[in-house]
Amino acid sequence: MTLLDYSYWITQFLLALGVLCAVYRVYKGPSVLDRVISVDVILIIVGSVMLVEMAYSGSTDYILFVVVTAVIGFLGAVAIARYVAVRQPDSEDLIRRTEEQARALTDEPASEPETPKSPWGSGALPHGGTLLEDESTSWFAALARSGFVPKRKQDDDATEPPPGSSPDGPDDGTDNKPGPGGAQ
Repeated sequence: MTLLDYSYWITQFLLALGVLCAVYRVYKGPSVLDRVISVDVILIIVGSVMLVEMAYSGSTDYILFVVVTAVIGFLGAVAIARYVAVRQPDSEDLIRRTEEQARALTDEPASEPETPKSPWGSGALPHGGTLLEDESTSWFAALARSGFVPKRKQDDDATEPPPGSSPDGPDDGTDNKPGPGGAQ
């Protein structure tokens, strides 16, 4: 037995031990992210086993499977982590929830519901935290908070004039037709 044989078997044993530890973490948890990371580790170890086998045998038979395993592991971990991200409530949400719980405990009637805030106002993030505005984006945040909606050229042509006015001008009884020479 050569040194390569010894290193091959020691490496395969250590990789198998790593798979067993990762399978235990998948089984035990405690959170979904722990399980996702463990499955990613298992996929990396499977790719490593194939790479060690290719180095030992001197062939490149499994290279496609190694690349596919790595891509699946990476994309799967990113996709699942994207949807399992932990939401940190900002201080306004925490205060509002505390007040609601206090009202529920004291049996006070619920107050009028607040108008929901715009998801685009004051630098709100989708996960509930807040983003500090800097000078380069403050104008955009102010514009978003104002509720300004630009009209398109098509919308101007298709809209009807407000009631009580004619398309030619105000209906105040005066004649707005130009006089001789184009003067009014």
